[in-house]
Amino acid sequence: MTIRLLLVSALCLIQSLAISQVINPEFDNVAKKFEQSKFESALETAEALMDNDKHRKKPEPYLWASMCYYEISKSDDEKLLERWKNPMRNALKYAGKAVSKDKNGNLVENNAEYFALMKEAGIAEALQWEKEENYRKSSYAYKQILEFAPEDVYVQFAKGVTDIRLNAFFDAERTIREAFPIIEESFRDLNYEPDPISSPLLKPNVLYYIDHLIENSYADSARKVTMAARVFFPLDEEVKSKLQAIEQ
Repeated sequence: MTIRLLLVSALCLIQSLAISQVINPEFDNVAKKFEQSKFESALETAEALMDNDKHRKKPEPYLWASMCYYEISKSDDEKLLERWKNPMRNALKYAGKAVSKDKNGNLVENNAEYFALMKEAGIAEALQWEKEENYRKSSYAYKQILEFAPEDVYVQFAKGVTDIRLNAFFDAERTIREAFPIIEESFRDLNYEPDPISSPLLKPNVLYYIDHLIENSYADSARKVTMAARVFFPLDEEVKSKLQAIEQ
């Protein structure tokens, strides 16, 4: 599903989530405000819950905050966006906080579609920053996604490659060393189905990584990564030509 189509269906998805949350009477107030599209008021209520000792360790207020910020991020109201700065970044931030507070995993499991929405929106954010050559913010967006999707190796690998662009080579090497072998192992399984949201990150980042290795005279590593890329993309002519150039 494309970002555009996803955004069209997002409100229905989130309203469905809101209805399910009403089951918990502790959060009726924020839920009702959200359902009425009173996102600022709902956000203020969620923030009050987060400041309350009784609720600060519960994941729900943080999830509500994320949802509110996400809705605000879609607004064209300049005054609203001035009052609530960086709404997409905050939507990702509070999604991560919700996961960190979710000790039994039920909230994440029950709202998997919303976290998938956050992942797709976060990747779009990262790619937009990359397009603008603001790699620091792009890397940060990937970092935020990993707070609520820590096992997504495609996001992890993309962050590692983005860190190369920032000359943060130590962090990049560590991240790529963790992610890339898992990707390789996964593709050895003929029944493996890559994450449809994050796997499109693989090709452009693996191509950049190959070029980086070649430019820095890591010929053996470049060949190894390119051979793996041939498994990932067996019919891709660009990957094929890079391997041919390395082997000349």
